[in-house]
Amino acid sequence: MSKEWGPDDIFDVLASETARDILLLSNSTAMSAGQLARECDASKPTVYRRINKLQEYDLLEQRMVIDNGGNHYNTYRTNMDRICFDIRGDEFVVTIRFEEDLIDRFVSAWTKLGRSETGDN
Repeated sequence: MSKEWGPDDIFDVLASETARDILLLSNSTAMSAGQLARECDASKPTVYRRINKLQEYDLLEQRMVIDNGGNHYNTYRTNMDRICFDIRGDEFVVTIRFEEDLIDRFVSAWTKLGRSETGDN
């Protein structure tokens, strides 16, 4: 994760309707800032501010795309698939589950398999 955070930070980031819209819109397909601005009915500067904040907390992934004409631009895709808010005692606990690519899932599964065979947990 790029930045340390606590529940207040995540609540602050998600307080923005535009940030929540960006996460929803870019969940199924990567989108450019221009596409997100149109879909969110927001200005590009507003979208870029929200993109930057989401990236600070690794909630959004950026990739460069080169089109057939040789032009390049960035696209953004949601980098997590679940945020859970729990109340434990007198505090909020936030758990974010980040998307893993195929290699990460394989390594995780292999590691868990090795622990279960040795009896470690």
